Amino acid sequence: MYNHDHSMINFNFRFIINFIIGIVFLTPIVLIFSKGLFSIFEINEKIYLTRYLFGSLSIILLVSVIVLFISVPLAWITTMTEFKGRKILQILCILPLAVPAYISAYSYAEILEPAGFLSIVLNNLGINFIGFSIRNIYFASLILSLSLFPYVYLLTRISIINLSARYIEAGRTIGKSPWDCFFKIGVPMSMPGIIAGLALALMETINDFGVASFFAINTLSIGVYNYISILNNLDAAFVLSLTIIILMFVLYYFEQKIRGKKSYSNSNYEFLNWTRYKLSNKKAASALYVGILPVLFGYFIPTIYMIYTYIINIYKIDYGNFFESLINTLFLGGIVALVCSLISIIINYSQRFSKNIFSIYMKKLINLGYAIPGVVIALGVIFFIMGLDQILDYLIINKVIISSTLIGLILALSIRLISLSNNSIDSGLDKISKSIDDASRMIGRRYSTTYFRIIIPQINLSIFAGIFLVMVDTMKELPITLLLRPFGFDTLATELYVYSSNEDVELGSLNAIAIIAFLTFAIFLLDKVIDKKLILKSKK
Repeated sequence: MYNHDHSMINFNFRFIINFIIGIVFLTPIVLIFSKGLFSIFEINEKIYLTRYLFGSLSIILLVSVIVLFISVPLAWITTMTEFKGRKILQILCILPLAVPAYISAYSYAEILEPAGFLSIVLNNLGINFIGFSIRNIYFASLILSLSLFPYVYLLTRISIINLSARYIEAGRTIGKSPWDCFFKIGVPMSMPGIIAGLALALMETINDFGVASFFAINTLSIGVYNYISILNNLDAAFVLSLTIIILMFVLYYFEQKIRGKKSYSNSNYEFLNWTRYKLSNKKAASALYVGILPVLFGYFIPTIYMIYTYIINIYKIDYGNFFESLINTLFLGGIVALVCSLISIIINYSQRFSKNIFSIYMKKLINLGYAIPGVVIALGVIFFIMGLDQILDYLIINKVIISSTLIGLILALSIRLISLSNNSIDSGLDKISKSIDDASRMIGRRYSTTYFRIIIPQINLSIFAGIFLVMVDTMKELPITLLLRPFGFDTLATELYVYSSNEDVELGSLNAIAIIAFLTFAIFLLDKVIDKKLILKSKK
């Protein structure tokens, strides 16, 4: 009787905790959706929805074409062919993820535009070059693509690695050329990875704020930001935010529809017999040179230019502001990472030991926060916290203006990034056999004791990986921090944005270098983890 009562108390406690987490994390998004619907009927002025929607859809289309053109052949070449330099190229192709698109935009504007770096260098060499403006939708799409193609490259490569080798070998046995194997076997079977990677890239494209703002391109995210911070027209902001959410759901629906139930597994025997096409010296050189181009333009040129800019302006940098922004960034990233990690541990505890459908669907819904652009989440959090302030005031408690503190910023970032820690911890828990749960239960241990004393210590690496990923993403996050930061609180990203808005990008070069350095370190760790998994898989 005692055990039954205690079990009921434990269940009720878990349910209450999950209910509170669900309210806090999902209410801001629900508020946006409901207020967006009501605002459609209440708005009395033109909001230029068509202009903003056309801008976003145009960039989505251009980025889709460019990203697929770069990443899919590159994934096939680095996975299915053998040539000198392949392993190096395989790692380098991930590096553009370490350069946020807005840093690339700042760099190329400084390099290519009139009176920019390139025009000065060429004119000094006697070559007449004036420069040209890159602030248009085509260059914006190209810069975003160079920053985002590794999403598609990575997932396509993993999908190719997981192909059943017998299909490739069968194609080669009947005399199919490498190109036939690529187009008729590789691409169709890799479609789940291609579509999943493209969906991630397009979600980041819709979320983009820095590139669109710097290039003065009318996108939905820019429209929401302008209506909140400049025009103070919240009804228009809600309508545009609702449009973004609908666009995200449409994108998610088509991703699921195209991927369908395609799944291709790979046996251990087939993995051990994996063979690559050996390229001739001429083809190997071509593959290496062509493969390095997107890495050169997506990573090395922006990084080297920022380093060069910092060196020639080393005495102009305000190091006091830099270190203050760095400390703020690390502090904010650490707090958000810990919040996400603790909540993810609680959510996964409930899901592991309870078959309650509420816990399962709540986790899925919370993970969708990563698909919602930062400006939309920020708007939802603003109204959610305003509501909390009013409730606290109504209950005759000294009014706490939560929205003017770090709490609103931390909540918004946690809503957007919690899926990173959730997925990391979930992948760690998948490796822990459920037999441990049953054994602990049989000897009379509580689920909480089993989880926190036995299971959690075994997934420390997954927990730390989730913390690290959240910290890294917080470091480059721009729109949420711009909208919700307290007065005088700058991060590396927001301070760089302010410098670029004032056409003083060189003064923020050290900020850009710091962001790139942290993200590059994260990329190398990610590559090590992937390689380790592949090695372990090949030994099974």
